[in-house]
Amino acid sequence: MQKVEFSIRILTFILDSIIIVTLSIMGVNILWDISPLLSQLYFQDYWLYCWIIQLGVALAYHYTAFSLWSASPMQHLKNLTLVTTKGKRPSFIQFSIRLFIKATVVNIPIYMYVYDQDLFFFAGAIYLAILLIGSKMIYEHPRGQLLHGLMSNSYFTYLPEQES
Repeated sequence: MQKVEFSIRILTFILDSIIIVTLSIMGVNILWDISPLLSQLYFQDYWLYCWIIQLGVALAYHYTAFSLWSASPMQHLKNLTLVTTKGKRPSFIQFSIRLFIKATVVNIPIYMYVYDQDLFFFAGAIYLAILLIGSKMIYEHPRGQLLHGLMSNSYFTYLPEQES
């Protein structure tokens, strides 16, 4: 199986993130419009509510996509699929472990920023470090696995070409 290029992984991550953020903003606005209690609390703890809604949207987005294609919509468009190191579709437990580890790592800087907004530049430095370490792991690992892939024993590969 062919290793997925770093540029494709970054592109799909960015596009999926844009979709998740857009859906999250829509969800926050809808909840704000229909819930008087939320609109009162909304301005007090804005980042906390947005983060909780964003996390819920992201989990639902990835779970639905995994159930359909074993990949996010953008990964599916780029003909990628998630497989185990044995070449099979990951179990729900493996997928959940992968998603939990990824969500934890990606959200650590957000936790820090929500806790103390003075940590904005430090959180940005952590995101940069995650990007640099991730790119090094993808280039050096034979399957291009990141930490969440190593822990869940899974990785992305290109879908096999279908014969016509």
